[in-house]
Amino acid sequence: MWNRRPRGPHLLSLGLLLSPHASTAQEHAHAASAPAGDPAPPRLPAASPLIDVRVHAADREFEIVVGPLSLPAGGPHLRPPVQLAEVPVAGWMHGFSWRMRDREGNPLPDRLLHHVNVIDPDRRELFSAVPRRILAAGRETKSELLPGVLGVPLAPDTRVLVSAMFAPLPDASHDEAFLHIRLPYTPFEDPGLVEPVDVYPFYLDVMGPVGEKEFPLPPGTHRRSWEGSPAVDGRILAVGGHLHDYGDWIRLEDVTAGKVIWETGPEVDGGGRTVGVPTSRLWWRGGARIRKDHVYRISVQYSNPLGHAAPDRAMGAIGGIIISAAGDWPEFSREHPDYVQDLRNTLEKPNEAGHGHGRASPSAGS
Repeated sequence: MWNRRPRGPHLLSLGLLLSPHASTAQEHAHAASAPAGDPAPPRLPAASPLIDVRVHAADREFEIVVGPLSLPAGGPHLRPPVQLAEVPVAGWMHGFSWRMRDREGNPLPDRLLHHVNVIDPDRRELFSAVPRRILAAGRETKSELLPGVLGVPLAPDTRVLVSAMFAPLPDASHDEAFLHIRLPYTPFEDPGLVEPVDVYPFYLDVMGPVGEKEFPLPPGTHRRSWEGSPAVDGRILAVGGHLHDYGDWIRLEDVTAGKVIWETGPEVDGGGRTVGVPTSRLWWRGGARIRKDHVYRISVQYSNPLGHAAPDRAMGAIGGIIISAAGDWPEFSREHPDYVQDLRNTLEKPNEAGHGHGRASPSAGS
């Protein structure tokens, strides 16, 4: 277990939010005994030549840099090997922003990034035993920031897996491209007048916690859904989602109580293409309560007007933050079949065919 200084009283009244418990430190996930015959979890990468983690202490930010990447004009999508890094700070993370840049730090088109996922392999998800998603972003998600009074606690030397896909442009080559992810934080040893309240990220997918996340979208109207229960009671403080083109809506509902917690449609451009999904900041009204003895459903609807299957297929995912009524995060088993399979999928996916492969330069730094 890691430790930080004892909590003092919060100087901010959170009104209807759950009063956070005096939180001792979150433990690294405990490996419990697995049923006979379950496969062992795969080994994490030993070295990550395409990643660099930098601390900007004066700005209270740290930065994850992925690259250099060679993205030739008209080339196939690039999925570099999943990278492993250690976060060199201990404190509360307050969100993220990202940009694509060249070696000199000049901006490159954001369209070069298809998506990036940052995953904590040492802690579980809220609704399943798979490794916890810390953040996920695509070209439609430039940044997500929390108020300074809320923060995701990061232990010293928290390990993260960085899984990304890049999309070369049809008319321009970029021989040395870098993805810069900047993450503001408040150090545990210097929280200032208001010590942030612990919040935790969560992720839900209409395809379930393990396996393929995209699904075919033939002509017509189609729905997908998945149901599950959270590991802890708490309140959802913010929630957003991810949709592809032709998405009508995405929804989270409490099946047990028979009520919709959150629903939204996509943001579209003049041509009807999806450019984003609105984020709802529920902390202004005290959050949305969730209970571990209730069943919740994530669902999505698409209407494909084409006379053939949509070329980009379909997805339906929700990400957000919760405040846990239990204080810390629950432990889990590294030998749980869902954990093992999801980690294996994460590590092996870049080596599978599908989107094709570009080339990643073996040197690091920018």
